[in-house]
Amino acid sequence: MIKHYDIIIIWAWASGLFTAIKSPSYLSKLIIEKNKSAWTKILLSGWERANVSNIDIDPERDYFGQNKKALISLFKRYNNYDFISFLSENWIHTVEEDRGRIILESWNSRELLDFYLKKVKQNSTDLIYNSQVLEVNKNKKFEIKTINWDKYTSDNLVITTWWKSFSQVGTTWDWYELAQKFGHTIINPFRWLCALVSKKDLTEISWVSTVLSLEIISKLTNKTIYFEEWPLLFTHFWLSGPIIFNSSNAIWEYINTINITEFINNLDFTKIPINEKLDYITRQFIKDNIILKFIFNLENTPKRIVKFFDLNTENCEINLELQDCRTWKEAKVTWWWVKIDELTNNLESKIVPWLYFAGEILDITGKTWWFNLQFAWTSWHIVGKNLW
Repeated sequence: MIKHYDIIIIWAWASGLFTAIKSPSYLSKLIIEKNKSAWTKILLSGWERANVSNIDIDPERDYFGQNKKALISLFKRYNNYDFISFLSENWIHTVEEDRGRIILESWNSRELLDFYLKKVKQNSTDLIYNSQVLEVNKNKKFEIKTINWDKYTSDNLVITTWWKSFSQVGTTWDWYELAQKFGHTIINPFRWLCALVSKKDLTEISWVSTVLSLEIISKLTNKTIYFEEWPLLFTHFWLSGPIIFNSSNAIWEYINTINITEFINNLDFTKIPINEKLDYITRQFIKDNIILKFIFNLENTPKRIVKFFDLNTENCEINLELQDCRTWKEAKVTWWWVKIDELTNNLESKIVPWLYFAGEILDITGKTWWFNLQFAWTSWHIVGKNLW
């Protein structure tokens, strides 16, 4: 028997749950989740404290992507203050921490997940677990078949998944292929919000952190491509922390805007699968052409770091060359996905009517987790309110 719903939502993540909550109650809804529980990643957010947004958000400053200006109009329709008010109205209280981060007052991300699941159930929504989608087609309606051989149809299909990065919480390539199947332009993905690997052995200062200024320099153009002041964590060989995650985004965005044909022509792709070609190019470019300049404030720099780099008042800057970036499993986000300029103002596909994409599946990425979550709340509020 084929069961019909007005709306089918793929994956019970932040975006999927929020869309179901915001959709009209008179519409029947189904959320299909491939894992055994909903929204695993929120339980990892801020060490389970749930970094849910930021009090100060500037779309052009806090996001990466060629289409990030589209966020200006989206945030006018639903922003961080709207989301904080929504939580407060439902007795979910938040507090502001350093750098404007909005955290649950309870310090318990389970509180938010349980609240969402309750609201979803109250809003005419069925939720099934352990049910991976195998096939999606569209004739007059969307036709969906799952790994359990269940079949469903729907008038509207909402895609809230994300792809290869952070695979320990169930990410896959499935929706990359589906978006292509429906005619959307997809640029080969790369790992974002990712730690970077130093050529220099950093064992002596492993697990020491500090706040510093970081400048990214391209050997190719001898220009600064990014600058920021933020906390950084040293480990044995790799660099981590918000400033490094943002740097990985900035490096990829830079590579995507320059002509590196000559560099590519000198690479050997003999043993590289075609779907990993872009990833390989980027990693090799990082290795050969990117320098990180660290500018330390000696008054606030731990003594172990001062000693390791032999810093003093006349020498408070050091350059590090990179070997690589960390694995897909550790990357927080996959880049690029569906292009937002192929969607309407309500985030409906211009190619396939009644197909919606939003949140992390789009070609816009926030500097850190809480900026990405706010993008999810904003975009899926808009989708939910425009499903009829």
